[in-house]
Amino acid sequence: MSPCARCETLPAPVSEGGLLYVAPPLAHTQASLRRALMRGGISFEEVSDGILAVELDPETLPRLSVEVGGSLSETELDDSRALVVEEGVDPSIRELARMQSLGMVLAAVRGEWLVEMMREGRLTSHFQPIVEAGNPDSVFAYECLLRGLDPDGGLVGPADMFEVAEEAGLLFNLDRDARATAIRRAAEHGIESNIFINFNPTSIYDPVYCLRSTMKAFTETDLQPEQVVFEITEGRRVKDPRHLINIIDYYRDAGFRIALDDLGAGYSSLNLLSQLKPDFVKLDIELVRDVGTDPYKTQVAAKILELANGLGVGVVAEGVETEGEWRWLHDHGADYLQGYLFARPASSPPLPTRLDT
Repeated sequence: MSPCARCETLPAPVSEGGLLYVAPPLAHTQASLRRALMRGGISFEEVSDGILAVELDPETLPRLSVEVGGSLSETELDDSRALVVEEGVDPSIRELARMQSLGMVLAAVRGEWLVEMMREGRLTSHFQPIVEAGNPDSVFAYECLLRGLDPDGGLVGPADMFEVAEEAGLLFNLDRDARATAIRRAAEHGIESNIFINFNPTSIYDPVYCLRSTMKAFTETDLQPEQVVFEITEGRRVKDPRHLINIIDYYRDAGFRIALDDLGAGYSSLNLLSQLKPDFVKLDIELVRDVGTDPYKTQVAAKILELANGLGVGVVAEGVETEGEWRWLHDHGADYLQGYLFARPASSPPLPTRLDT
């Protein structure tokens, strides 16, 4: 069975040159595009009625992003169809599958640093301990947190990477590489406790294809399936719960466990709780902040903890920063805790700070 082309194949850098074909939706949009290209000194020609061919090269790419991105509305950028091909290659019917919005092409120009980072293997994982609520010196698990490395070795945060990946249509690639990196790094450090690994269900079409590289990375280590908890992120954006259930069934059939992130962040997360029946839930960080002192958060958090305990689901409260939050959460049924009070994420799995119990 061939690997998933979308997950496994990185796009060629736009900066290598070629031709950008653009089909604007309206004559008005085409006129705005023409003016922007002329203003930026970017060569183009009309190759068919309403379709422009724009010459790409490293010198004009920054101007293309600035001039065109600043001249067309977000709707016009989304509705303009675009295709990048190598110089001298005539687009064929097969190229239709690679057509994108013009907005995505411009996002890819701005985000070429991310493609280069993935191509050169400059992704890594940091680790943060998840401790037992009643004994915070005891590590129950480590969460694997994605980090990137710039060419000089400086850290790049996940928010920047995922923002660019989503805009440029690279979410499939980044989420796949993040999972594989987490597995390899956890194995390199010889972690014997549980490990939590994030995955975004919107980046998976078919688990049999899209998760093959993840499973391959796992089988190349000494990690055991019962150690691994796959944590569903972006649960509030899940539009097809049945598809998500298929992914979860695939993981569970392989012996892994499932966690639902950000419980309490909205109605949809509570709805997913009943549909997915996860092994763990993570209490949303906004509920944890000031819990026990903020009366509204206190009431909501208490009810969610009561609900999860009644269902027999393990509860991880994340973002714990004060002893007051820790003690309240422990007293009200949280099983595990995670946050700066115990340890900050680090490249080597850190031991939690010793606290008086």
